[in-house]
Amino acid sequence: MLYGDWIGRWGRSLPEKEALVDVIDDRRYTYGELSDDIHRMADFLSNHLGIDPGDRVAVLSFNRVEYIKLFFALSRLGAILVPLNFRLAPAEFIYYLEDAAPKAIFFDKAHQENVDGFKSKTDVEHYVCFDEGDTVGQALPNAWSALSAEPPLEIEIGPEDPQLIIYTSGTTGLPKGVILTHRMLTWNAINTHLGWDLRSTDRTILHAAMFYTAGWNVFTLPLFYGRGANILIKSFEADLILDLIEHERVTIFFGVPTMFQILMDSPKFDSTDFSSIRFMVAGGAPLGQDILETFKNQKSIRIWEGYGLTEAGPNNFLANGKLGSVGHPMPHVDAKIVDPEGNEVPTGEEGEIWLRGPHICAGYWNKPEETAEAISAGWFKTGDFGRIDADGHFAIVGRLKDMIISGGANIYPAEIERAIEMHPAVAGVAVIGVPDDKWGEVGKAVVELHAGSTLSFEELKEFLSERLGKFKIPKYMVAIDELPRTVASGKVQKFILKDKHGRADTD
Repeated sequence: MLYGDWIGRWGRSLPEKEALVDVIDDRRYTYGELSDDIHRMADFLSNHLGIDPGDRVAVLSFNRVEYIKLFFALSRLGAILVPLNFRLAPAEFIYYLEDAAPKAIFFDKAHQENVDGFKSKTDVEHYVCFDEGDTVGQALPNAWSALSAEPPLEIEIGPEDPQLIIYTSGTTGLPKGVILTHRMLTWNAINTHLGWDLRSTDRTILHAAMFYTAGWNVFTLPLFYGRGANILIKSFEADLILDLIEHERVTIFFGVPTMFQILMDSPKFDSTDFSSIRFMVAGGAPLGQDILETFKNQKSIRIWEGYGLTEAGPNNFLANGKLGSVGHPMPHVDAKIVDPEGNEVPTGEEGEIWLRGPHICAGYWNKPEETAEAISAGWFKTGDFGRIDADGHFAIVGRLKDMIISGGANIYPAEIERAIEMHPAVAGVAVIGVPDDKWGEVGKAVVELHAGSTLSFEELKEFLSERLGKFKIPKYMVAIDELPRTVASGKVQKFILKDKHGRADTD
């Protein structure tokens, strides 16, 4: 089997090599042990739940070792993992479950209340809890001891077969399920190894939520592909991460700029031994000069700035150290800068970044029109502005998409605007990004109210609490008499709003 059995292959050839350190449950796994447990999970999926090739299985859970076992077990069976964003509001899950139509959903006890809320509103056949106790549906631990560690029957898996569906919000406000195939994930791993010179001795901390591409594809899967080691924690905790960097001799690390700032702010930062670190990678937003200089001068560590998307990579460039640049394309990545007609622009001029290669996604689940719009002749249109210098280095200079990046999370104003417009007092709304010292950027709602209506910011936040995940709710609001619109199309002129209201306040 060329695809779907990375852990099994290492489990057979190097069974004693350390694969995973589970800090949550204080256990260490070799590749042999992890492979056996993946086979047990495959037995449960196949023989207890009837999961077949092509079936989707959703997960609503914090990071945990069973999440990883489930992914690789599904990969062996030719089935598809659909991670759900646990930061969503209860009503938002319905769309995802209707669109992906999973046969089963796995969840942890921390999210059982959400599952209780949508169980009667969906057609999911099986509900499985990772934990013991009173649950909706089955509890996985009750069946674990009886499961077989024998490898499942081999299933023919092709490069274009989906392996993951990761949802990302769309500019129209409707989330899109990005289809990550076996081909895509394999080539992202190859690019990452060659481009960043990964080694079988490398160790990283898996802290990013596993409903994001970063949680799987920056280092996690590339390291499993190359028999490195992942150190699993529930979520980002600065002091814990600093302890692990020193005591587990971490060699590579990824974070968004906010995370590096939080590490610097920890009282443990100065005393932590970073000598095992070969390099760090930042992504999700531009990295501040003060962060770069602090890690370089105090810890002798180079932080590379990466660039990627759920749909492409996300590891696309070598990040080879030129300030303000993401570097040259990875070995198996083609990249170009184009004008609105798709023609390449001269060196130094700005345009949209297009990417091509075997690491590009297969499109969007159930959305052929959006797929055709995004991918043309193999080129993925990123919607981001960039330029190339005379040495061939790429730089990211802006975004074509109307998107806010807050703490590394993509927030699409159209989705928030649609929710705010449901309020009876609102005649129109535009959400813009404003600067924030901690998160880089946060949302601000500029609201046009119906005549005679009133709406306070607190009332708006309460209204949105059941409709949007907390991280999407704007941090500021201002009410104005009338939104500026174009005469021809009636579109809101956000550049006017950003000029007048682009401050972090409730003016």
